[in-house]
Amino acid sequence: MNAPCLAETTAGVVPARELLRIVPEIVGEPWSLEALAGRFVEISGGSATAALTVVAGLIVQAQERGDLAAWIGGGHSIFFPPDFAASGIDLAALPVVHADNVTQMARAADTLLRSGAFSLVVLDLEGRVEMPMAMQTRLVGLAKQHHTVLIGITRSLRRTAQRGSLVSLRVETERVRTAPGCFTCTWRALKDKRQAPGWSHREICHGPDGVC
Repeated sequence: MNAPCLAETTAGVVPARELLRIVPEIVGEPWSLEALAGRFVEISGGSATAALTVVAGLIVQAQERGDLAAWIGGGHSIFFPPDFAASGIDLAALPVVHADNVTQMARAADTLLRSGAFSLVVLDLEGRVEMPMAMQTRLVGLAKQHHTVLIGITRSLRRTAQRGSLVSLRVETERVRTAPGCFTCTWRALKDKRQAPGWSHREICHGPDGVC
């Protein structure tokens, strides 16, 4: 039997240096600051949402890497600073921008993203999910350009999720009390442009003193 030629034996073989480059993409967590870099992510939930817990974890990741994260919000919605501090967030290193409407929020996000100094920018949109397409397009482009995670927190549920947007990943969150002071926080992918939706992530979290 003739020995196979080199072209036959190497067909479909991935060079080692290329394999090392793509392995993190194959086995990496779908939910991490690095995995979400350059994406517009919508985090939603109902009355038992775990959105703030989920976002807090990403802020901690950013700060542990020595990167900057920023929070843009308005109205009456804001995180409870002691809870964020208890989760490990350095509040002194977390810029917070107050805006009166979606247009102001988008302009603030535009400025922060354009600077290239932030690895995470959070928009607390509350019930204001109707961000004009032109705004989304500009912000998504800047997030990709600067490898920044752009998060939009909404109060929409699966049945009312915004349609036709440029959101790259949409997750719905919920928390369930499993023991005194202990909660299971789950987030499920309803839309994912990089892989099939339907995946979920679950973490056991301890509630703040006020709800333990």
